[in-house]
Amino acid sequence: MSAPFHVMIKPGDALAEVDRALDALKARGVSREDAGFHKYMFVTQAKQTVLMVTTRQAPLAAELRGRPGWSEPGDVTLNT
Repeated sequence: MSAPFHVMIKPGDALAEVDRALDALKARGVSREDAGFHKYMFVTQAKQTVLMVTTRQAPLAAELRGRPGWSEPGDVTLNT
């Protein structure tokens, strides 16, 4: 089983914003992989963008955390 990913969400279609954040990190010498990027999608039924990063501390998470509208519903680990 693979490690769980950290999830960030934002209302609306923010795929272009994620792309711009990845471009900004690339300009600073951080690749998509090193930025912690795993996957993103716009969920039409929920009208929100879902971003999966490798860890909460990933550079991409830090880059977006300072921008308005992003939230992190997976901050607390669930005991199962």
